[in-house]
Parts: sequence; structure tokens; C-alpha cells
Amino acid sequence: AGLGAAVDGTTVWLQWLPPALGARPDGYRLEAGRTPGGTEIGANIPVSGLSQAFSNVPPGTYYLRVRAVNARGVSPAT
Repeated sequence: AGLGAAVDGTTVWLQWLPPALGARPDGYRLEAGRTPGGTEIGANIPVSGLSQAFSNVPPGTYYLRVRAVNARGVSPAT
């Protein structure tokens, strides 16, 4: 929930909140694409915390989603 982004030059910071309901996540997965729902840049990028930074990101428009992951499975995307 609450996926947000900040950009400084070519560095992008992402931050989100844990899910309000359901089982506690063991980690998260990011998905990134150049179109809504796209994953051509990356699918299932593993993240252990509630934030992630990417450096040397080329200019453009990106669509990002985060999913919570635990032993029970993967949540719907943000």
C-alpha cells in the first residue's frame, strides 16, 4: 500500500507500506514496465524491506508495482 517514488537526477527511490490486512510478508517483489501492467523492465525483483533505490535510471515514464510475498503466496499488486 502507499507506493511512492522520488527522483534525484538518475536515481529513483521507491517506498511503500506493509499490507494492512492478511499475513505478515516475508518480503516484496517489484514489477516495472514502460506501459501500465508491463513487466518488460523487470518482474519479480526481490526486495526484503519497505524501500528500494535504483541508480542510473534513464529518463522516461515508468509504471511500477509492488507485491507482498510470504509462504502463502503473492499478494495482488499495488
